Amino acid sequence: MVYYYSVAVVLGICILLFLLIVFQRKREEECKRREMEYLTAQRRLESSREQLNSLRKKTYDAENLLNDNKHYFNTKREELVQIAKQLKNVEEERDKIRHTLDEGAVPEGERNLLNNRLKLAEDKHAEINARATELQESVKKLELATLESDKQIVALQNQIAQAESELEYNKELVRIKEKLVQK
Repeated sequence: MVYYYSVAVVLGICILLFLLIVFQRKREEECKRREMEYLTAQRRLESSREQLNSLRKKTYDAENLLNDNKHYFNTKREELVQIAKQLKNVEEERDKIRHTLDEGAVPEGERNLLNNRLKLAEDKHAEINARATELQESVKKLELATLESDKQIVALQNQIAQAESELEYNKELVRIKEKLVQK
């Protein structure tokens, strides 16, 4: 009978040891799982930081491009204003020559000289007009590029706001996981 009692005690102790080992393994697995979740949360946090920095760099580049485009746009627009003034002066000169020729009280030698001046004024007018048209197209393209850059910056700012929100969420998640690992 003692023999059965001893066997029961040994079996009981073995079962307790087995349960302790199972419980210990479960605790170790739970700790490993928490550590893995913590490491995953840290990776997500780092990824969020990198994404936010990338978006900020893109925004910085877009803002620089926008400033360059605005500067170039203003320069071209000012150049266009100067060309418009030149065009007005050439038109006035051309009209003045035409008016003088139309009056008809000009000697033949002077008439040839005025015709040559008229032809030069018309050539200059055509040249300046072509340059003005080219500048207008350039100004329109720059204006469109500026508007596109503005839209891009707004979109990037929205993405930055979203990334900052995600970063805060990931920071909080890391704090929570860190507390769980420390338990």
